[in-house]
Formats: sequence, structure tokens, C-alpha cells
Amino acid sequence: MQVQDGLGWRERAAFVAGGFGQNMVITFVTTFMLVYLYEGVGFSAGGVAVLTAIIAGAKVFDAFTDLMMGIIVDRARSRWGKLRPWLLITPAPIALLTVLLFAVPGFSEAGRIAWFAIVYILWGLFYTMCDVPYWGLTGAMTTGPQERTGLIAGARMAGTFALAVVILGAPPLATALATVAGSTAAGWTWAAILVSVSGMGLFALIFPNVRERIKVDAGLPSVKVLIARVGANRLLLRVLAGSILSFGSSIIQVGGAVVAVVIFGDANIFTLLGAGIIGGIAIATLVAPLILKRMALHHAVVASNVLSALVSVVLWLLGFTHLWAVVLLFFVLGFASGIFIVGQTAMVAESVDWLAERTGLRTEGIAFAGLTFVSKVMGALATFAFGIAVALVGYGKGVAITENMRSGLWMAITLLPAASCLLGAAVFMPYARTKANGSGLTTESAGGPHGS
Repeated sequence: MQVQDGLGWRERAAFVAGGFGQNMVITFVTTFMLVYLYEGVGFSAGGVAVLTAIIAGAKVFDAFTDLMMGIIVDRARSRWGKLRPWLLITPAPIALLTVLLFAVPGFSEAGRIAWFAIVYILWGLFYTMCDVPYWGLTGAMTTGPQERTGLIAGARMAGTFALAVVILGAPPLATALATVAGSTAAGWTWAAILVSVSGMGLFALIFPNVRERIKVDAGLPSVKVLIARVGANRLLLRVLAGSILSFGSSIIQVGGAVVAVVIFGDANIFTLLGAGIIGGIAIATLVAPLILKRMALHHAVVASNVLSALVSVVLWLLGFTHLWAVVLLFFVLGFASGIFIVGQTAMVAESVDWLAERTGLRTEGIAFAGLTFVSKVMGALATFAFGIAVALVGYGKGVAITENMRSGLWMAITLLPAASCLLGAAVFMPYARTKANGSGLTTESAGGPHGS
């Protein structure tokens, strides 16, 4: 392994700008897809249940394709590196498929569901092809802890700003672009065109401006060896397990817009709630490098999970009638989430270094595939849990909203996140001991750097 000179400003800027563009697209899809489908297209209660199952199943399928993509990346060899080529070929397909997700034709309900299922699965495949290499670059561009943490924090900060731009701007944009009175379906389609073209245009800047500064050995590791690395990298496995158990923290993102309609009676309230979360994440990603310079990664992640759990319980006890208090507590949730995502990403990069020191092979592809894997599993579990909650309270298009519906959904977005974050914290806590206990791992014990 050879490490070249440090990062230049052009590389940092391109990487961060690409992260901004990528997060514009993913935020738009994950936050407003259900709003478009439920309110713009419209489905029966049975159709909503089928859509929920499709989305959850597709996310689980995407999670496993992440691992396949990680293996493909780590076995790739080209004059541009093993990560960058994927960032050249994916922006255009993702932009097109994003538009098609928000352009469901006027077929029968079965036809609309089939259209959505096909497009959503394809979208997930291409997004995987860009996401795994993108985050893998944080491990391949530099091994300097502070430089890497700064790069990750910068990308996460850009993602937070993208989150703000899309959450605050997409609803009024869709309304302004609507062509039929009383329906925003066409407005969401035009908004999808603008978001996908601009977002993927920024993402396309990464390939020509960023280098893989850590040169890998020219030898080609076998699939068997790469899979063995997952089992040998106990740090990575602990991070992945703790993250999956923390899935409840994603519920507010996947269902927040629907919650705003049901609980507060106004979809625009989600803009206010989203502003609280975004503000917290922005502050957290700004100060994260300072916090992580003085605090161990796993300590920061555990603390963020415990804080999220405590705040969620307070929200449940407080109820939803005190809007500004809710917004303030959402800000605290956002701060905890920001520390978690920066610390979590840095821990994955650390696990790559830890294993490379012991086996002689770097596995940015499969390690960061693991990160995107758990992100999608978290999203799938959150979507499934929220969909079940929506079904249990009896909400659907045209259904009169009752206090029981409001109380049921409020419980789903408070107590469930609290429980899952505490479970995740319990798994993260022994991270340091796991790291120390793995000191005996050697190249031979892992099967050799390139052997089968």
C-alpha cells in the first residue's frame, strides 16, 4: 500500500459538492415519495399495504446488493482506481429513474403498483452503484484521522444542507409547478426533474476531480477472501449490528410528512419540524470534528444514541400539543443524529485501517457496502414499522382523522425510536474491547491477502 500527498482543496470541494447533489436526490425520494404516492397518485388501503411491502422488500434487496457491490468494487482494477469509475457511469441513470418514480402513469391500481415496483428496484440498484464507491473514497483518499474526519464531516454537512434545501423547498416547489387544481401530482414530477438533474449534475463532478490516494496492491483478492474479511473484521460487524438496532431513529424521516398531515393537520408543519432536525444535524456536523478529537468514536456514538432515546421519551410524555417545544426537542434529536452519522462513518473507515494492518488488504468496498447495507436495512425496518403503524391506526386517503390515530402515530415515532436507540447503544459499548481483543489477527489467520 502506498499513500501519496494530502488532499487538495479541489478534491475536497468536488467530494463535498457531490455529496450535496447525491443527498438532494436521496432526500427527495425518501421524504416525499410516500406523499406523492399516497396523496398525488392515490391508492386504496390494500394498495397502500402492497406498496409498503414492496418498499420494505426492495430496501432489504438493495441492502444485499450493497454487499455484492462491495465485493465487485474491491475486485475492480482500472487506471482510474477501483472506486471512481462507478461515479462516472451512474449519475445519468439515477436522474432518469428518479423522474420515473415521480411520474407514475394513469394505469389501473395494479398497473401503477407494477410500474412503481420495477422503477424503484432499478433505482435502488443504480443508487447502490454510486453510494458504495462514494463513501469508500473516504477510506481511499486519506488515512489521516483528522483529515478523514474533516472530509466525512464536510460531506455530512453538505448532506444536511441538501436535506434542508429539499425539505424546505420541495413542497412549495411542487405546489407551484402543479398543473391541475387540487392535485400536486404533476408538480412533484416537475420537482423531481429539477432535483434529479441538478443533484446528479453535482455528483458527476467527483470523477474528474478526485483521486484515490491510497494505492492498492495489483493482486486480485478472491471472493472467498473478501467474504472472509467481513467475518474477521469484528469492529465492522459491531458497528453494523449497532446501527441496524438503531433503526427507529429513521422513522421520523420516512414518515414525517405523513405524520405532519395526520397529527398536526398540515403537511407544511413538516417543514417546521424538519427545520428543527436539520438545524440540529447542521450544528452537530460542524462541531463533530472537535468532539471526536477529544472523545473516542464509540463513546460519541453511544452518547448520541442515549440522548436520542431520552429525548424521544420526553416527546412521548410531552405530547404533540406544544408545537414549539416539539420543534426544540426535534433540534436535539437532529444534533444527536448528526454526531451518530459522522462517528458511525469514521468507525467504518477505522475498521478498514484496523483490518489492513493485520491482513495486508484494504477492503473499502465491502466495508462501506456494509455501511450502506445497514442504512438501507434501517430504512426498510423504519418504513415497515411506520407502515404497520399507519395500517393499525386506520389512516388512508379520504379517511377522517381521529385522536386515536394521532396518539397511535405519536407513540410510533417516539417510543419505538427510544427502544431501538438504547439497543443500539448496548451493542456499540464494547467496541473498544472488541478492538483490543482482535490484536492477534494476522494475514495468515485471515486466509492471506489475495489467496483463495
